[in-house]
Amino acid sequence: MLIKVALILSVILQFAAAIISISLVRRTKTNIAWWLISLGFVFMAVRRIFEMNIFFYPENQPVNNLFNSWIGVLISLIMLLSLIFIRRIFNIQKKYDELRKQSESKVLSAIVKTEETERMRFAKELHDGLGPLLSSVKMSVSTIKKQLGETADQKVIDNVDKLVDESIVTIKEISDNISPHILNNFGLYKALHSFVTKIQNSNQAKIIINSNLEEKRFAYNIEVVFYRVVCELITNTLKHASAKKITIDLFDDNKELILEYFDDGIGFNPEKTMASTRGMGLANMRSRLKSLNGSFQVFSRKGQGVCFTVKVKY
Repeated sequence: MLIKVALILSVILQFAAAIISISLVRRTKTNIAWWLISLGFVFMAVRRIFEMNIFFYPENQPVNNLFNSWIGVLISLIMLLSLIFIRRIFNIQKKYDELRKQSESKVLSAIVKTEETERMRFAKELHDGLGPLLSSVKMSVSTIKKQLGETADQKVIDNVDKLVDESIVTIKEISDNISPHILNNFGLYKALHSFVTKIQNSNQAKIIINSNLEEKRFAYNIEVVFYRVVCELITNTLKHASAKKITIDLFDDNKELILEYFDDGIGFNPEKTMASTRGMGLANMRSRLKSLNGSFQVFSRKGQGVCFTVKVKY
């Protein structure tokens, strides 16, 4: 008796599943895979009826077994076809995801390129516009110095002359930081080496660069992004980490540019930092690298320094 009740309940549940499945067809935009799955549920319910019929009418067992077997074959065929169509859906979804990633990458790449173009324009304006004006001021000051000779105002003129010299140097440095000419002319390795040399002259932290790039050139976007990322990492270390040593490993390995950045500073909590306003620098680095379809990983603990790993295929 118990088995009969269980079979009746099973039939009811099977038809309920079939009804629910059919009711969802419209939500799936009448996808053929979902039609097949719904049909499979219907035949499963019918099969349950034949199984139940064996218990209520044993004399019909041969016929019921025959129908049961054919329905089982039909269900297997329907499920196989539905899986084939579902696989096609997954393939289409995969292609869509790849296209979406490519679109995001193109948009981010365009943003980076626009930003760098504006940097170059601004740097050129500073160098070619303000630079000559300061040079003219210096020439005028030099003329005044000659005319005054040894007078009481000589110290004032000397100070003005010194300030103009410092202003010219500062303008050149600002222009170079905004859009480094050495990066455009000589490539990533020499630009980073030049940046590190300037930084080390005014900081106690020892910075070591290991690289096999030498004079090898890469696409403009790749060089700019890696240069900005390394500069940002060094600046963050010097500002916040109290590190005594920074090691930068930059290698070209089988069409993949790999950066590994280490410092022996105080370390930090990457998740907590990313969630705070201080994490904007890391977020910007991720965005820049995303424009190249690159990967960016951070390993750090309090008191154990930090390790950044960046990989970009080109």
